[in-house]
Amino acid sequence: MNLTLELVPQIWIYIAYFLLLPVLFLVYFTFPTAWFKKNYNIFFAIELFLMVLWYMKAGVHAGMSYHYLGATLLTLMFGWQLAIVGIMIQVMILVIMEALQWQVFAINVFLMGVIPIIITSFILYLVERIENNHFIIYFFLGTFINAAVTIASSVYLTSMFMVAVDAYSYDYVTYEYTPYIFLMIYPEAFLTGLVMIIMIVNYPQWVRSFDDQKYPYGSKD
Repeated sequence: MNLTLELVPQIWIYIAYFLLLPVLFLVYFTFPTAWFKKNYNIFFAIELFLMVLWYMKAGVHAGMSYHYLGATLLTLMFGWQLAIVGIMIQVMILVIMEALQWQVFAINVFLMGVIPIIITSFILYLVERIENNHFIIYFFLGTFINAAVTIASSVYLTSMFMVAVDAYSYDYVTYEYTPYIFLMIYPEAFLTGLVMIIMIVNYPQWVRSFDDQKYPYGSKD
């Protein structure tokens, strides 16, 4: 999923940086400063965990790598603002380690961060509309299924982006890349669910999307 410089036309590099600026302004003005000051240690611990997992990857060609994304985990635990910051840190690490060029920093943040975070937030919103105080619904749909749908959607959109910019042909992408989406769904969902259940059981105050005053009791209807 890591797009390299040779795969992205120059115009898309400019567009990505242009679109990233308002996102950063929105993050800045809505940043949960008080919460972060009290819980920054767990944020950086999860970042270290993700850094290791991002380096445990496989790939068939440039831009067609597979690794645990973690955007759903970051969003559920810390909110969308810190999730975007977290993905930016991971992409910046790849740039520093020279695994990516700095020019494609913004486009990778969008494809591996902003888009999956939007998908995760939307699914969580739908789950809360369906049933907003039932733990099983929150965990199964809001966490496990959420992570599976998010990674599948993100990989598919990334592959279609590569087709749109003529990095690869549609036939090549659908034969060499998109079929492996199904191999990525379960690890993403399992690891996200595992970390979330450990955090919820032991440290619910560290999970911003979880309210331990309502979920343990299920629906009141």
